[in-house]
Amino acid sequence: MINKTKYSLNPENYLDLVKNYLNSKDLDYYDVRLEKINSNKILLENKEIKDVSENEITGIGIRIIKNKKLGFCSTTNLKNYKKIIDDCIENTKKLTQKTKFDYEAENNKKIKVKHKGFEEKDLSLKVKELKEINTNFLKEKKDINVLQSNINYLEKHTDKYFVNPNSFIYQEDPRIIMYSTITAKRNNNIETNLSRIGKRGGLEKINLTQKEKLIKDNYQKIKDLLFAKPCPALKTDILLTPELVDLLAHEAIGHAAEADAVINHSSILKIGQVLAEKNINVIDDPTLKEFGFFTYDDEGILAKPKTIIKDGVVKEYLLDIESASMLNLEPNGSSRAESFSNKPIVRMSNTFFSAGKHTLKDLKEDFTGYLLDGFAGGQVDPSVGTFMFGIKFAYRYEKGKIVEKYKQASISGNILNYLKNISKMSNKIGKFEFGFCGKDGQTAFVSGSGPHMLINDAVVGGTKHEWYLWTL
Repeated sequence: MINKTKYSLNPENYLDLVKNYLNSKDLDYYDVRLEKINSNKILLENKEIKDVSENEITGIGIRIIKNKKLGFCSTTNLKNYKKIIDDCIENTKKLTQKTKFDYEAENNKKIKVKHKGFEEKDLSLKVKELKEINTNFLKEKKDINVLQSNINYLEKHTDKYFVNPNSFIYQEDPRIIMYSTITAKRNNNIETNLSRIGKRGGLEKINLTQKEKLIKDNYQKIKDLLFAKPCPALKTDILLTPELVDLLAHEAIGHAAEADAVINHSSILKIGQVLAEKNINVIDDPTLKEFGFFTYDDEGILAKPKTIIKDGVVKEYLLDIESASMLNLEPNGSSRAESFSNKPIVRMSNTFFSAGKHTLKDLKEDFTGYLLDGFAGGQVDPSVGTFMFGIKFAYRYEKGKIVEKYKQASISGNILNYLKNISKMSNKIGKFEFGFCGKDGQTAFVSGSGPHMLINDAVVGGTKHEWYLWTL
């Protein structure tokens, strides 16, 4: 299936036309985001190709401020820009709430990404390769019964343009993603696991070996799940892997540091608040070349690292222009939109705990407790700091050695108590995991990591989520 909506004008010439019309409207402020998005998708279920699609869409999103009232409109009908601007201005007259917008980006930059373009390899060859990978995997002799092996492969290339009265920014954004979902059975036990790999870049980022390894690693995880016992519920010391430390940084701290949550009284965090010991630092850094990378945010503000927690004290919020204006602070490049059709909102990027002082060997030596790994869903309330996360794997240690393997665990509690109970962290940050963060009906590319983290007296829940008994 091919779905294409194209613009016939040169993007820069077209944006000049839009700007000229906006300049004639006596606005307090405006900005325009023009995006051309090309994407390819391949979906396999076992040996059968379920979907192959190429899509191209181009559209604009326009924000205006008229008499301190903020309006937004978007369209894929690029010739229709005058009408949607007029309608947007008219709609602002119906608004009662006024906005505070004290800053305006003044940046001019064109940013291209060196990568191997997705068009350099025919889509049919990609389909053939993935089908061979999955077919060969299914043919291999196995000691468990694989019921299904699915592959979801995605390529996305976005040309992003941003203009306001004093800015012109172009950013190229290629992404490549592959998912492996395997369902298997042992005796009467059935498990399903999803593993994934995602990179910012082109075809060079995920090669044949990496694709094969993704499926093999996922198969090993399914085996571990099928042979593991359900985890009991208890209070114990825990050692979290970087994947779960990423989860704490993003879900339990990062969302509470988003300034719109602070303004809406939906955050437990306050600047200057003492949360933990001096060695605890949480950073959000869009300049790291990970999945949450960007150079300019969707308000044209230059991206920069933000230290949410420094030496155990809340130091910074994540701010867009509107929230920064309301809090009498400066925007710090934290405004992002899923696409041209969405309003920019405050978002995270690459969020992580900084490294500690101990080697991983030191942390595991004589360790008695549970090493936890793998995220399996959960929930968080940033307004009070409570959370509950499902965990795929739990390994019980006694004096530094694994004595039992479990599955289907959970952790819960209040992030303020968790931070105070961190006793040690490893001196190396793990691999950054990629993800999609959902908020206000939008998704954003994000990533995160952290060191291995030892936490004392934590609540671990079992298969039936007995964690609540420990929190009463």
